[in-house]
Amino acid sequence: MAKRLEFLKKSYPFNDDLKQNTKIIFVISLVLLLLFFLFRPFDIKTLNTQEKYALIGGLIVVIFLGLSINLLLVPAFLGDARLFKKWTVLKEIFWNLWITFTIATAYFLYFQITGYFTFSFYVLVKVLILSMIPISILIPYNRTRLLRMHLQSALELNRYLEEKTNPLPKVIHLQSDYEKDDLSVDVNNLLYIRSANNYIEVFWQDRKGTHSRLVRSTLNRAEEASKDYPFIFRCHRAFLVNINQIKRLEGNPQGYVLYVGEEEHPLSVSRKYILPFKEIFYKV
Repeated sequence: MAKRLEFLKKSYPFNDDLKQNTKIIFVISLVLLLLFFLFRPFDIKTLNTQEKYALIGGLIVVIFLGLSINLLLVPAFLGDARLFKKWTVLKEIFWNLWITFTIATAYFLYFQITGYFTFSFYVLVKVLILSMIPISILIPYNRTRLLRMHLQSALELNRYLEEKTNPLPKVIHLQSDYEKDDLSVDVNNLLYIRSANNYIEVFWQDRKGTHSRLVRSTLNRAEEASKDYPFIFRCHRAFLVNINQIKRLEGNPQGYVLYVGEEEHPLSVSRKYILPFKEIFYKV
């Protein structure tokens, strides 16, 4: 028994999603009207046609206003209150009972004003039972909906983390003036590319360590080959750097010094490239 009661203490997010609550209001209003016509807690045989339409319209207004106040106005103005921060299943049950009670009270006031029926205890019980049917469904439905939504979101975030930690190989092809000297490197492993007269020197690292190779090409051509990868950034007239491989950086009068890769190779960021570097640094 104690274990079953523990369920009531479980965390339950207070539903302050106004868009979702608007849908719920329409669904519950329609379901309640259907239940009222199926089980007829009110005897409408004695009413004329005009009174029947007035009764139906009144029921729609009462249900809609009662649900709107509780599911839209209260979450909108009190959703951040301390009471709703540590919400539990038990609180949610009492909250739904409160919604049921307010709607039943609204029925009572409506019938007192219109004089269509004497709102007896028997009628009250029937109205409460019928009102609790769709409202009580909200507790497991909303918990399941939120659980499914958060699980799906967590799976997507985990996939993103996995891809970020173990990115799929993305090959950058550096074409040489000598066809046999073309070089293809996984862009995730690329550290930086340095201009070396009529050559470029490409540095990358893998499990075996850091490697480099000269390719007869220009830094402009290497920059063009890496245009699909915004994290490959020209930080100096002589360097292209993989921003994802930066371990730390320092400032100096000329700009920044980047320390790249496990061996922390120092690269300069000239003043010309400081602003675009900072913009792209915070985006990748």
